[in-house]
Amino acid sequence: MLALLSPFIFIRNAILNLFRVYQILSGKNSIVTRRRELDGKEFDYTIVQRPEGPFLPALPIKPAPGTEYAKTIIPKGHRKEPCFKALDQDMIFEQNVCITMRDGIKLYVDIYRPVQEDLKCPVIMAWGPYGKHLNNKGMLSTQPCYVGMKTDDYSGYENFEGPDPAFWVPRGYAIVNVDIRGSWHSEGFLHYWGKQEQNDGWDVTEYLAALPWCNGKIGMSGNSWLAISQWHVASAQPPHLAAIAPWEGMSDGYRDQHRRGGIPSPAMPSFLGLIIPSVGLIEDGGSMATKNPFWNEYWDDKKADLAKITVPAYVVASYSSKFHVSGTFRGFKNISSKNKWLRVHATQEWYDYLQEQEDLVKFFDYFLKGIQNDWPSTPLVRLSILRHNKPPITNVPYSTYPPPEAVPTKFYLDASTSKGSLTPPKKGATKTYQAGEGGETHFDIIFDKKTTLAGYPTLLLHMQCHDSDDLDVFVILRKLDKDGKQVDHVNYPCSVLLETIPKRNITFLQGPTGVIRASHREVVESQETYPGEIFHPHTKEEKVEPGTIVALKFSTWPIGTMYDEGEAVRLSIGGRDLGYPEDSAVPVDRNHNKGSHIIHTGGNLDSHILLPVIS
Repeated sequence: MLALLSPFIFIRNAILNLFRVYQILSGKNSIVTRRRELDGKEFDYTIVQRPEGPFLPALPIKPAPGTEYAKTIIPKGHRKEPCFKALDQDMIFEQNVCITMRDGIKLYVDIYRPVQEDLKCPVIMAWGPYGKHLNNKGMLSTQPCYVGMKTDDYSGYENFEGPDPAFWVPRGYAIVNVDIRGSWHSEGFLHYWGKQEQNDGWDVTEYLAALPWCNGKIGMSGNSWLAISQWHVASAQPPHLAAIAPWEGMSDGYRDQHRRGGIPSPAMPSFLGLIIPSVGLIEDGGSMATKNPFWNEYWDDKKADLAKITVPAYVVASYSSKFHVSGTFRGFKNISSKNKWLRVHATQEWYDYLQEQEDLVKFFDYFLKGIQNDWPSTPLVRLSILRHNKPPITNVPYSTYPPPEAVPTKFYLDASTSKGSLTPPKKGATKTYQAGEGGETHFDIIFDKKTTLAGYPTLLLHMQCHDSDDLDVFVILRKLDKDGKQVDHVNYPCSVLLETIPKRNITFLQGPTGVIRASHREVVESQETYPGEIFHPHTKEEKVEPGTIVALKFSTWPIGTMYDEGEAVRLSIGGRDLGYPEDSAVPVDRNHNKGSHIIHTGGNLDSHILLPVIS
């Protein structure tokens, strides 16, 4: 029957794909087609393509196999494809294990485990929507230099952004790749994180822990969505969840991506709807971000309840992600785990995940196997300091974050010189940029001695706009060398000339960014923030009378950069996202600004930036 329907499925999906791409590229971003009620709340859902395919040529994914259960032994020396790594030993592969949730919905998982049936082993679970049958090759092959890796670094049995069974099974672990609710052949509607993911995570964790070959201890590991889900599942406190290792994952959907600074950013969540096929419906995150401008129950569900997380946690952050930086730092600070470690690396999340597997083995061996190794002596915080035009300094040990030696130091902005200094300018001055056209301006702070910045920079900007009753303000902290030339940090090793590579955030990091919508400028105290970090509640709108000067106080995401004598940090301020695009496939959010923005400095308008300085 399926064979007879295949041509019709192909045509249907092809038409839907074209419509979805048109919706995003036309600037509408949202690809909503219907609204439905779930648990008394209304949600927008996307048009859904079927797991059988086909998919857009630009999306390197494959149709999903069916739901029939199969158990095989994959032999030592086997290669999934000629380009992949060969297996070091035999492993059991259980495909399409069906797990029934508390509401009757069926999820499908793939299990890889050692062949010794009498071996009780712990589980490392990868929880994500990208397809348990899909590996890293599809995405990495679209990136310059394969993101510093090679195809034979992996076996091809790993879930995209998840642990590789070929590495973990020989070390006595089982790997479980989960097609979450509403993704691929798993039943139900897919929702971005929240209570439903907590319930499902609990149910799957407890099911796996009860299997006869499991030692009763479940861990979680992975990047991005596979890290975000760890915050949510761990907050539900499943009894047999014994450790987590979130490798760069936002913890607050509103503040970290969908409406950072109060500004709608629907492009990325809408794009995700393109690459997650379903037999059900998928929440249209882009549409919901646009329709929910203020904090409400919807956003409360997208924010992990970090204080409820008590399991041991190995938290990995970086400065390089466009989505996960601040949410990962916030996650480390606010979880209640007595045993928690933070490592801030100097590369890109996919590259780092491969490089640091042995470090993760020590953590999981200690907490999932009970092996008394030296993991407890690991520094609580290991920080990387970028230098951009030189190799980074990595694994700098600290007892807390930010480093206690970091002192918030005020640099006053002077529009008459385009500089920032420790001395406030006596005379008032202004700088103007064309915000409606995405223009920008800058202020340079030149260091007279070697200086390290580590922590959260904070800004106070006195802004004015005659053309609108609101302002969307974007900032970035770039690095200049002694000759005044911008120098980017390269996120992973590249074997080709850097000048030939497109400027994308996956490969090149300029520096930390900050954003604020003027009507969301309200500031309140919060126990969630780090010293120096500003918290906006986003609960109400305060429009600005055109022509009125308004004070905007906000933070950038964390910085960790060293400057030699004569080098500078350039504070760029503009009317659009000033960072490089994360990836060429992801559409850019539209500019909501109108006319020009004016920055006031000097006199009684002390526009400034507080930098966390380690001299």
